[in-house]
Amino acid sequence: MTEPPAVAPMNRRFLFALAALAASVLAGCHHVAPYEREQLAKPGMDTQQREALRAQFYAHVYEAREAAMSTSEHAGGGCGCN
Repeated sequence: MTEPPAVAPMNRRFLFALAALAASVLAGCHHVAPYEREQLAKPGMDTQQREALRAQFYAHVYEAREAAMSTSEHAGGGCGCN
């Protein structure tokens, strides 16, 4: 009777890592019902809202750095101090 060949330690580590990766990938799969998607969606994923916040941020930076306060109510100076 012959013994089966032993698995090399490097192959064991590779197989263990592969099994752990497969388990973590499969654990992340879950069906989401259409009525649950509203609760799971992040507001930052909305393109229009994200671009509006981006434009607001850049306007604030422009006002603070360049002291260009034509129609806004924010105070600021050229040094960035408030």
